[in-house]
Amino acid sequence: MAVALTSAHYPCGPSICNPYYSCVLDNAKYGCIYRCEQVTITQQVINSWADNNGKDKYVQVQVTVHNNGPRNVNNVIIGAADGTLKLKDNNAIWGVVSTGNDLTLPSYASTINAGQSYTFGYINRVSQANLYVKNFHML
Repeated sequence: MAVALTSAHYPCGPSICNPYYSCVLDNAKYGCIYRCEQVTITQQVINSWADNNGKDKYVQVQVTVHNNGPRNVNNVIIGAADGTLKLKDNNAIWGVVSTGNDLTLPSYASTINAGQSYTFGYINRVSQANLYVKNFHML
């Protein structure tokens, strides 16, 4: 299964955020922040292989969403840029929920406490996807 996620402009309260910006809700105020440091993503390729006599290349990626700030956050939405999330198949992503063109944290992990993180994984074709934090709410 290939999931094509785009990095188009998207609503953020009364504003519209540009691609790669995070929509942040803080004290009932929305803002679009470029390269927000409050919530960040790190990806690590933990395995790679090729099937079909080397024609089909895959990577297994571990993604960690970090809450680097002093406050808890929820409603974390992760976007993938430029259609780079090309999953191996329907079972090639775990620990997140695919909602249209976005990835959201499951209900049991909907809040990331201050200083904590959440990890999920996926198997992608060729290389890791270009993921970014698209949205979160500060509590």
